[in-house]
Amino acid sequence: MNPVINPTGQEFNCPDEVEADIDLSIIIVNYKADEFLRDCLDSVYAHNTHLKLETWLVNNSPKEDIKNWINKIFPQVKLIENKSNIGFSRATNQGIRKSSGRYLLLLNPDTKILAGNLEELINFMEENPQTGICGPKMVDEKGRLQYSCRTFPDYFTSFSSSQSLLNRIFPQNLLSKRYLLKDMNHSQISEVDWVSGSCLLARRKIMEEIDLLDERFFMFCEDVDLCLRAKKAGWKVFYFPYLSVIHKIGGSTSHNPLRAKLLHHRSMYYFFKKHYKPNPLLRFLVFSGIIFRLIFLPFIHFLPGTSGKIKT
Repeated sequence: MNPVINPTGQEFNCPDEVEADIDLSIIIVNYKADEFLRDCLDSVYAHNTHLKLETWLVNNSPKEDIKNWINKIFPQVKLIENKSNIGFSRATNQGIRKSSGRYLLLLNPDTKILAGNLEELINFMEENPQTGICGPKMVDEKGRLQYSCRTFPDYFTSFSSSQSLLNRIFPQNLLSKRYLLKDMNHSQISEVDWVSGSCLLARRKIMEEIDLLDERFFMFCEDVDLCLRAKKAGWKVFYFPYLSVIHKIGGSTSHNPLRAKLLHHRSMYYFFKKHYKPNPLLRFLVFSGIIFRLIFLPFIHFLPGTSGKIKT
């Protein structure tokens, strides 16, 4: 076994000979999203052709007994049950450590594969060996495009992201268009900075090189952090539109949207603190932007199209 230490100091034991056994390990973290799980799992198996895959379901909802119906309907799913909600990053890492696939698919329970198949995504990675991470096209339940691939955040992102007042009031502003890649052709394969962790495919090899998810992100921004670390290590990140996935944004956070937004903003601040070394003025501007968004969260919540949904 090859031990790898993740950013929180925990070992990741990488099996030496797993490539011939499992093509793809799917890691799903559930927290009060039981109502979506069946559709998610059904779509996984319906859109797999010849891949040898394993599915690890990590349950962070200790009060919800899902073991019986999972074992009955999806006996092939391997279940990890936690006694408390330990956070998305830590739970995902649990699944990754147990898994043995050459590729790892991080998948939210509130997603459903709509078109294409998982093998196409793997084939793309096989044909492009410098690609370490890849994400599919994401749409909402009405088929509308979600901006699931973006440029890396900068000092203006706290003012211009998808849930900012600027983007809500002036959706065609240059800052938001640049960050959300609104002008990108989303029907073509494109190299991007990062893709959403709601459906993110990664080579196992990059986890061995750059470590697992940073568990200091309880939830949110761990995907941005992972892609940035991969880029710094020389890997490429791609958007792949020939696999289409429905994402019910907020499905896993609708029970407490305000807490989720607070966690998101805390993760945003930690991300900037971790990766950027701004001068005091820029640090103040970033912090001010995050505080400004927090102050106006109640107003953003009632703007058209939000309905308590969390969008980074």
